[in-house]
Amino acid sequence: MEARGLDQFIAWQKSVAMAGDIIRFSQRSGLSRHPWFCDQIRRAALSVPSNIAEGYERRGEKDTPRFYLIAMGSCAEAKTQLRVAVHAQLIVASEAAPLCNSCDEVMRLLSGVIRARRMASGNQPKPQPWP
Repeated sequence: MEARGLDQFIAWQKSVAMAGDIIRFSQRSGLSRHPWFCDQIRRAALSVPSNIAEGYERRGEKDTPRFYLIAMGSCAEAKTQLRVAVHAQLIVASEAAPLCNSCDEVMRLLSGVIRARRMASGNQPKPQPWP
């Protein structure tokens, strides 16, 4: 059976894998002793593929990029929570590194998709002066 639609969207595929990895990690690592932390990082991770899917299915000029941006924000949130867990000595850096790399990869893919959509629509953002 040939995969179609969302199943072929690499950013979504990678985000599903990233979210699954983070959820499994939170169950088997030192984070499992901190349910409040697990809940927070799981929600952030699960939000990424969920928002990509919602944006993909809406196919709107304004809605789709907005959901992709929300997914990027959730991805950055999950990565930050991993870094906080390392800093708080709940996990070690070597455990968090591959998960952070997955977050980076998903954010890069989404950034590229958003940029390509803007270029295709001729809707380039105006450069903003540095504050």
